[in-house]
Amino acid sequence: MEQESGKYKKVLEILRNSKPVLNSTEDIENEVIKRILKVNKHGLNLLNIIDFLFGWVYIGWIRNGLITASVLLVMFFIWQQSIILNRIDFLSRQTIIENAETISNPASEVERGIMMYKITGRRLPSHNLTISEKQMNQLLDSVYELQVKYKDLIKLIEDDPELKSSIEKKLKDHNQQKTKI
Repeated sequence: MEQESGKYKKVLEILRNSKPVLNSTEDIENEVIKRILKVNKHGLNLLNIIDFLFGWVYIGWIRNGLITASVLLVMFFIWQQSIILNRIDFLSRQTIIENAETISNPASEVERGIMMYKITGRRLPSHNLTISEKQMNQLLDSVYELQVKYKDLIKLIEDDPELKSSIEKKLKDHNQQKTKI
């Protein structure tokens, strides 16, 4: 044993006394500087985020369990929010039944304003409802078309006595149903 420890000590002395031969110290300095800068330039990556969030847990299996649980909770939250948003979107496209009339959900602001006027039966303040000239022309054109069709319809009803009597009967029944409410 003493021989082995003596050989060991001699080898250590030789290694301590021998210095490495440095031919190009600038290359070594540049390499050291590159490695230092490379270590400091690590940006924001997934491992750094995980270490930041779960670095306080030193037991490996608990850390992995916490990471897995947090990922599952985030995935569940995203799934839940997508279902909620799909249902809200579906409900927003449904029709609204008010006073036994079906009213489809309007698309434009003008239609919403007119529907609110029809539902509430009140006048809306003028500063809340702004209508462009194009929208007003469209509204007037549609009213004119309805008047023309309505006149044609009345003319057809007046010309046919059977049709006139059946429509009057249906209107009478409809009015009676309204009063039963």
